[in-house]
Amino acid sequence: MVPFPARVRVCLALASMIFTAAVSTAQQRTEFGTLSIQVRPPDAEIFIDGERWTGSEGSTPLQVQLSPGIHRVEMRSVGRQTFSRTVTIRAGETTPLNVSLVQAETSVPAPQPPAASTPPSSPRSSEGGIHVAAGEDGYVIAPDFRVTDLNHHTAQLLGAYGGYVFGGQFLVGAGGYWQVNSTDGTHIAYGGPVFEWRLFPGKAVGLNLHGLVGGGWRYADDGYFAHFDGPRIDHRGVPAGRSHGVPYGGYDDGFFVAEPEAQVVVRLASWIRVQGGAGYRATSSDGSSGATGSVSVQFGR
Repeated sequence: MVPFPARVRVCLALASMIFTAAVSTAQQRTEFGTLSIQVRPPDAEIFIDGERWTGSEGSTPLQVQLSPGIHRVEMRSVGRQTFSRTVTIRAGETTPLNVSLVQAETSVPAPQPPAASTPPSSPRSSEGGIHVAAGEDGYVIAPDFRVTDLNHHTAQLLGAYGGYVFGGQFLVGAGGYWQVNSTDGTHIAYGGPVFEWRLFPGKAVGLNLHGLVGGGWRYADDGYFAHFDGPRIDHRGVPAGRSHGVPYGGYDDGFFVAEPEAQVVVRLASWIRVQGGAGYRATSSDGSSGATGSVSVQFGR
């Protein structure tokens, strides 16, 4: 049987130990702060200052005792964006942190270019086995043969034109023609700027509106023939001047010319076109105007 005083001493010792532990725990709690973490999804990985923590199951927050100051918190989950933030912990206080990780954006692969592509400005079509190019810029040249009415006579003209084609449709260039045969002992030659507008440029058979505006001249075959309103008289061996009341010698007459024409186009290839046209040559010289027909071959755009 323990004497009464001994019991008192034992009780006092136990009370002293309990009081000391309580004071120590209270001091320890006041030296730290609490970080309360609630995260969705619950299986997300939690890192505090680089140290991994396991979240609480269910809806219970994760309670972590931390020293006062700034701490970095990071949360990760597969298929979701990573959350990262710094928090300030104060001694004796609880800092809540509620986080819901959002879904990561799904990256869409960039579309791959087709294996064989055609520039948008140069569409191609195929008609009858012929690849027709349209919408392309480039140069073109065309030899041209014309048959025309010249002062009620049939004349043949040989020439060419060429220039630059814009957008595969509008031609700007220049051309010139020379009379092959003689009519009334004279020839004509003319030239000037050429313009052409292509209708249905993407078709194998198309239509062009073609025209020349410029100047030319009409000249005598030689200086031995007089030029007057009547039969031509041969004055070979006679000095140039007036004889028998008839002027004779060299003859040269300049004129203005405008020659519009419509052409039917048949494409043999993307760079070769055969054209047949009909039009009219209007001039400022008497007897030099007349209807025309032409056949030309274009090489190029």
